[in-house]
Amino acid sequence: MSQRRGYFEDYDFGTVLGDVQDWYHIPTLVALLGFMLWVRVQSWSNFVRGGQVFFSGNDAWYHYRQTQYVVNNWPQTMPFDPWTYFPYGTSSGQFGTLFDQLIATVALIVGLGNPSDQTVAMTVLIAPAVFGALVAIPVYFAGKRLGGRFGGLVSVLILALSSGSFLSRSIVGFSDHHVAEALLQMTAVLAIMVAVAVAEEEMPVWELVVNREWDALRRPVGWATLAGVAMALYIWVWPPAILLVGIFGIFLVIQLNLDYLRGRSPEHIAFVGAVALVVTGLLSFVPLSTFELTAVDFTFIQPLLAFAVAAGAVFMAWLARQVDDADVDRWAYPAAVFGAIAAVAVVTAVVLPDVFGYIVKNTERFIGLGGGAQAGTIGEAQPLPLGDLLPRLFGSYGLAWFGAFAGIVVMLASHVRGTERRAETIFVMIWTVIMLLATLTQVRFGYYLTLPVAVVNAYVIALIAKYVSPTGSLEEVETFQVLTIMAVLILVIAPMVVPMTSGSTTAMEAGSQAGPSAGVVGWTDSLGWMQNNTPVPGTYGGADNQMQFTEPFPRQDDYDYDEGAYGVMSWWDYGHWITQRAERIPNANPFQQGAAEAANFLLAPNEQQANDVIEQVSEDDAETRYVMIDWKMVNTYSRLSRGKFFAPIVFNESTTATDYYSRVIDIGTGQPRVGYNLKTQRYYESMVNRLWHFHGSSRQPRPVVMDYNTRQTRGGELKVLPTSEESQPYRVFNSMQEARDYVEEDGTAQVGGVGPNPPEAVEALSHYRLVYNSNTSAFQTGSPYTRGFQREATSLAGGIGEFRNSSRAELQGIQSILLGRGSTPPWTKVFERVPGATIEGTGPENRTVIASAQMQMNSGNSTFRYIQRVQTGPDGEFSMTVPYSTTGYENWGPEQGYTDVAVEATGPYSIRTNVYRNLGSSSSYMYNATAHVSEAKVIGEDSSPVQVELERTNLSQPQPDGNESTNGTSSDGTTNETSDDGTTGDTSGSDGSTNTSTNDSESQSLIAEPASGAGIVAP
Repeated sequence: MSQRRGYFEDYDFGTVLGDVQDWYHIPTLVALLGFMLWVRVQSWSNFVRGGQVFFSGNDAWYHYRQTQYVVNNWPQTMPFDPWTYFPYGTSSGQFGTLFDQLIATVALIVGLGNPSDQTVAMTVLIAPAVFGALVAIPVYFAGKRLGGRFGGLVSVLILALSSGSFLSRSIVGFSDHHVAEALLQMTAVLAIMVAVAVAEEEMPVWELVVNREWDALRRPVGWATLAGVAMALYIWVWPPAILLVGIFGIFLVIQLNLDYLRGRSPEHIAFVGAVALVVTGLLSFVPLSTFELTAVDFTFIQPLLAFAVAAGAVFMAWLARQVDDADVDRWAYPAAVFGAIAAVAVVTAVVLPDVFGYIVKNTERFIGLGGGAQAGTIGEAQPLPLGDLLPRLFGSYGLAWFGAFAGIVVMLASHVRGTERRAETIFVMIWTVIMLLATLTQVRFGYYLTLPVAVVNAYVIALIAKYVSPTGSLEEVETFQVLTIMAVLILVIAPMVVPMTSGSTTAMEAGSQAGPSAGVVGWTDSLGWMQNNTPVPGTYGGADNQMQFTEPFPRQDDYDYDEGAYGVMSWWDYGHWITQRAERIPNANPFQQGAAEAANFLLAPNEQQANDVIEQVSEDDAETRYVMIDWKMVNTYSRLSRGKFFAPIVFNESTTATDYYSRVIDIGTGQPRVGYNLKTQRYYESMVNRLWHFHGSSRQPRPVVMDYNTRQTRGGELKVLPTSEESQPYRVFNSMQEARDYVEEDGTAQVGGVGPNPPEAVEALSHYRLVYNSNTSAFQTGSPYTRGFQREATSLAGGIGEFRNSSRAELQGIQSILLGRGSTPPWTKVFERVPGATIEGTGPENRTVIASAQMQMNSGNSTFRYIQRVQTGPDGEFSMTVPYSTTGYENWGPEQGYTDVAVEATGPYSIRTNVYRNLGSSSSYMYNATAHVSEAKVIGEDSSPVQVELERTNLSQPQPDGNESTNGTSSDGTTNETSDDGTTGDTSGSDGSTNTSTNDSESQSLIAEPASGAGIVAP
């Protein structure tokens, strides 16, 4: 007992405190690194479904492709890819970079030199979390330089708890190069800070080089070289990282002028700046792939700008000596520097206008506080409104953003007062301001802003720490001092641990909720079907030129596709999914290549214009054959439902959004909001809607009328939902004539315009057919489709209160208008462009002939009816081209170079005229026939036409009176067919108009269908 007491008394607590003071930062940093990694990987299992590995977003899939290529061809990256941007192929410097090489190398190590696709995919999946955790290391050392070891730890703590863009881009599954950018930019910033500080300490000058005093140059040259290597590695990951060279250049201009005005030689920092940038320029030649001026590729512009800034640093150092020798006012130096910069800019603009334009354009692109209209279609490239800045900063960083702001203010004030002279703090201020501007210009650059926010807080911590222990010893720390700094930390950190604003979340919550986007899950079914049920590119039509998915291709401007290759038309967002998951070749991709052509096709107002676009994106022996559409591409609610219909309009120069729809505002909710978008006929005639809603069939309007009121505002007339006292939001009539009479009398109403209800008739397509209907519903969990549908349904009910009080029958009526009478809409649909089969025949002269075939879809046990109308000539002959076959499916599939279609006819085509009725009797008749159309005829293997002859069929006994009329109802008495997405199939019902008679004894009166879409309505 006494011995133990003696040991206890002999124990030196001062040594313990000293050990803690010396080593506490290491276990703390390791713990924070572990926490960051756990936050980012905890939800990894959400990305593995049915043995398949999923990723977030679009670009991660193309990085996966690039990584697979490097694994198979290590260390070479893909020089060219013909599996995207049909019919040209492409290369992109942002993909197949050091980022992909690093991941591929790890996959090769894990897979013992021969990793499986699953191993590669899992490596790609986990990589962003590892990169994100590693960012903590340079953040710690940068924070340590500004605020000591404790300040560095606080910086890492802020980084670990931040829940903004940096977290979302470093979480498992978000396998994009963004997180690698953040890691290497932070590393380069740290290296620059050290190199600049060493320059101030060692004060290198040109004479040391002349005198070969290498010992004196070792540290400044060594750190400058490391800074140059770090900047080069950053560029190797992301070619636009030349932005950091620009930041360094701005710093050199400001710092060298400050040094001179303060009576200090600018040569010291100019020396390390020149060395670092020369190293960066030389290493930038390594990945050089083109001499074209592009924003996203490795071009001569990276080494050129690095050398130019290095030359500028040397010039400014030389100029300082000249000004000193001239014995003029010290302000002559900055005047000469900025004058020289202006002169160089003018000369460059005159002599090298392309280079000057490139620099100006990309400066605006990154820090210009606004993007172009086309960039606005990219979610991550949209500018951040100033009004949203503070809520976003507070939601992501709590009060740490205020700490960073205060730190910058204190830094600036200290330099003005002369109490702070470290050049690295000038660099940090410039870096912070540029990152803020970048974030305001493109919201995605928030992952960069997180870094200075974390680092600058260390500077503030250093100021506060002076009140804790002026001597730096923990032995002299008082309790109240500890409580003071803890209170400050809690104030800064607490909002990041416990969300203080609605919609904000903590890093832990965000990490636990991570998973693949609903979009990529929704597309999975169709992409898998495409891969297994369509011919491999190079074999379409029976050609024997199968393309290999991982085959190396030399870099070129325009790939010459072999016969049998083909493209897949879709919106650019989905290009990488089509490439990687379906192993097919999209016309457009997320590089926005082919976006204009895709927009022109999707918005084409008729089939001929759509075909003209297809010809532009086809070769003589390799054509675009398929079209893939999802529900977002026809959805007009860009914010509410993340609809994308607005995006093609931006790329189409001939139309604006108002050509397709107008907003009807709900003003009964207190805060005005969009009730629904009222579509025009142009919307329904666009190719994307003809395919999605009608599957290429003709479509007649229904007697559904949308009623609205108008209000005058400063911006003009506004459509608003009528209140329950004023009118109903919609009405259903018994005939189209009644509906149109009401619209004409009311003045603020429109036939159709919501759901699959066009205001006027839509013609059938002859060369496009539905071949697959996704089994995944648009209403799946997490889908934003539901929000838009609920908003429309609520608006049609008259408001939230009326919606809640609506009867089941009323709600079913609203659903019928919005969806039709069928199953829920799928996520995607796949269409094929075919030559089509020709049906030729004879019948009564100058009559409308209606061909229809009922098609059975693969999902939901649903059907739709393809209908096409043509007119017979004076000789009674007619001809039409139809895209759907009715027989012979088993004879043609991928083995023969064609499609194993999943949408098949339930029977032959019914080809008939309208029904004619004798006005003086109850007799009626029509001309009709049936015909099968083989798959061989539709795909062009059999070019012979189908011959039919319409024969008269009496439907009842004729009466003596020969006066006859027609109605437009179905001759077989069938009701409207419905498609799986609820769109009501076309009927032979008319719009209620009356045609003049074709002879003295007959007249044609087209009869409207009832609101239910079934039965015959007599005049």
